[in-house]
Amino acid sequence: MGEINKVAVIGTGTMGPGIAQVFAQNGIEIHIFDVKPEQLEKARESLDRNLTLFAEEGIIKKSDIDQILSRIHTSSSLKDAVEGVDLVLEAVPEVPDIKTKIFSDLDSIADDGVILASNTSGLSITNLAKVTNRPAKVVGMHWWNPPIIIPVIEIIRGEKTDDETVRTIEALINRINKIPVLVKKDVPGFLGNRLQYALMREAIALLNDGVASAKDIDTMIKAGIGFKFPVMGPLETIDMAGMDLYNRVSRYLYQHLNNDTTPPPIVNTMVENNELGLKTGKGFYDYSGIDINKLMGARIKKLITLLKDLEYVK
Repeated sequence: MGEINKVAVIGTGTMGPGIAQVFAQNGIEIHIFDVKPEQLEKARESLDRNLTLFAEEGIIKKSDIDQILSRIHTSSSLKDAVEGVDLVLEAVPEVPDIKTKIFSDLDSIADDGVILASNTSGLSITNLAKVTNRPAKVVGMHWWNPPIIIPVIEIIRGEKTDDETVRTIEALINRINKIPVLVKKDVPGFLGNRLQYALMREAIALLNDGVASAKDIDTMIKAGIGFKFPVMGPLETIDMAGMDLYNRVSRYLYQHLNNDTTPPPIVNTMVENNELGLKTGKGFYDYSGIDINKLMGARIKKLITLLKDLEYVK
């Protein structure tokens, strides 16, 4: 397959608008689909805000905003959204039945050579491919939130995904100035979420056992072990410390690490009490009286600073 020049993004939830922005910033025509017109309007508002922020931070020129927006089209018709595209990227809610229905519908209306990609966080690409007649052209393309900031994108190969599809997606990721990571086996959670959830499981267990407060656990990551992760990954860290040291510590520590196979009771209770985090004003922290938009804006600006300092912005 040739170069990707036109992409359809299916869904305008947490990820869709940001993904569309990245493509449009890099010269690719985008069609965003959602069944609800009001969601498409919210997507436009989000794009306006984020492009303005990027201009203020010097990532793009203010004079380029109109041209970027001109590449982004919205539609409430799935057929219209995918007409003439080279790639369809699904970004609907993380519900298997919804995703399989979307993939089945996309397979019936998209041109035969079109690649169907999913932004799923960890559902089986192989299973999604089974409801299509083009399993070789079905692939995982997992972005990280916020997609306008986080450099890496996972490429997940299903059991029947062909080499050409992987190469095409890898070339596209490089073209939009992101960093591709290839997940060779279609395992639940892929690469990033397996690593992330292992850390989160241990963090919640330490909180539940009263070992430390939520704030100190987070501080340990942000100002401690996580501080070096942008420069050295976990395997590089082991190499630096020494395999012999890692082996000795593992022998006594592994047996004490949490190995729960279901969500811990503390999380189940919080869900039952509608303590869902920022979206409800309370989670592990109490956000009552806090301007959430201001909080997230400050976090985004710090991430942009990190993005620049680590030279991920070209």
